[in-house]
Amino acid sequence: MSVVVLVVFFGVLEPRFFTISNFTIVASQAAPLLFITLGATFVVLMGGIDLSVGSAATLASALAAVLVRDYDIGYLAMPVAIAVGIAAGLVNGLITTYFRLPSFLVTLGTLSIFGGLSLHLLQGRSVPVGNPPFRQLAIGQLIPNLPNAMLFALSSSAVLIFVGSWTRFGRYIAAIGAGEAVATVAGIRVRRYKIYAFTVSGAFAGVGGAFILARLGSGSPQVGANFLLDSIAAIVVGGTALSGGVGGVHRTLLGVAIISILSNGLGIMGVGSFTRMMIIGCVVILAVATTIDRERMMNVVK
Repeated sequence: MSVVVLVVFFGVLEPRFFTISNFTIVASQAAPLLFITLGATFVVLMGGIDLSVGSAATLASALAAVLVRDYDIGYLAMPVAIAVGIAAGLVNGLITTYFRLPSFLVTLGTLSIFGGLSLHLLQGRSVPVGNPPFRQLAIGQLIPNLPNAMLFALSSSAVLIFVGSWTRFGRYIAAIGAGEAVATVAGIRVRRYKIYAFTVSGAFAGVGGAFILARLGSGSPQVGANFLLDSIAAIVVGGTALSGGVGGVHRTLLGVAIISILSNGLGIMGVGSFTRMMIIGCVVILAVATTIDRERMMNVVK
């Protein structure tokens, strides 16, 4: 319903919003955000949070960009970026579980670490990627007017919706978010599944980083900066509670649509980027206020 209201609102106020070209632009911009939020949703669903997804995506795109520039690895940039994301997620999961530290603090720290590594790899400047076949992964259109990046993102969403609803992994992650102590008593290996969740989050951050690189045609040390706020916004606005146990990828899909349409519509109307950030921030606060379980507030960053 919210998506329909936004579409009608922006369509009435700005006729350019309803054009095919704008639909393609929205899909192209939303695809990396959707990839990044898909994995991060499982972390939030289990009651944690991953603040490092934007930096992990940046690190993945940075290493891929350097390798494409120096060795022309082409399509191999994708598995390289995924491997970097998996490594980043695994680090978050191991530190969080084995040292019994809040995920908020751990991922806040790795956010800076991954960002610093990206700066070192890129030496503080953008690295252009001139490999046309690799760039076609994102900007090509197997289906007219639908960028390949969004096609792959929607396909991944369908797979993860199935995983979240019909597999042991998805059910256990939701159970941990609903009550970690109860899940432990029930025999769920909580530590193991927490590591799995962070690893999945990192892997999809890596995929998002690869598609960002392919779409923009260059690796930049700041390319993932805006994805931290947008990813949390999309997950929460979609209806996955920060306190865990409620939500899933199907809701994140809706949240990404809302954030992307809101950002695009405000941009077409001439609203500045700084003001758009403020509006999205207000939307996040409103969404948290209406979805969070206040009795479990202390477990939000477990």
